[in-house]
Amino acid sequence: MLATVSVCLGAGKILFEEDFEKGIDKKVWFPSGVWKIVDGTLDILGGGEGYTLENDFTDFEFSADFLIVAGYNAFLMRVQDAGNLYGHMVGADDPIMWWHSKIGGVWAPVEKPIEKAPIPKLDVWYRMKFIVEGPTFTCLMAKRGEEFDEAKHLVGTWKDKAFKKGAIGFRESGQEHSRYDNVLVTTIGYTMAVSPVDHLTTTWGKIKTE
Repeated sequence: MLATVSVCLGAGKILFEEDFEKGIDKKVWFPSGVWKIVDGTLDILGGGEGYTLENDFTDFEFSADFLIVAGYNAFLMRVQDAGNLYGHMVGADDPIMWWHSKIGGVWAPVEKPIEKAPIPKLDVWYRMKFIVEGPTFTCLMAKRGEEFDEAKHLVGTWKDKAFKKGAIGFRESGQEHSRYDNVLVTTIGYTMAVSPVDHLTTTWGKIKTE
């Protein structure tokens, strides 16, 4: 299953869904030149920004599994193009997170401590979720397979109003190396009509770790 647009399940809608089982579809993604598929997951070593061709995500929840091989990961949101976007980074064994705006090719990072979420380790799968509503960004992170609980999994919050909509994606720079899987973008407050153990995203996660 690749991109899924406006599918109703429970409350809200799925706006976009990707498991990379069929590779990198260039009708769906504008990837960097180094993107490749490893064991059914997106593997990125450096190479800069890659993002969806769909670019009208406004208020949404964006989640994906990630594993840090080296350095840091970076989730991208409200991407206009490679020079204008929002990003968020966490690094292995690092208690600090970074929110970023990039406007006209100029990065403006905001450094904050991780509030309650686990500090990620190398070669361990986690799941990150962003709740993006107006100028407010909320980030949660948990071990893959755990249900999100803000009391335990809050990474932090941020506000910026430069971009109101755009694409989602990922970025690695230099020797930064991460893997990504089970991308899901939904309307805010989305809930599944089926038990979480039966949901495709959870099932994919189980299959790929067995």
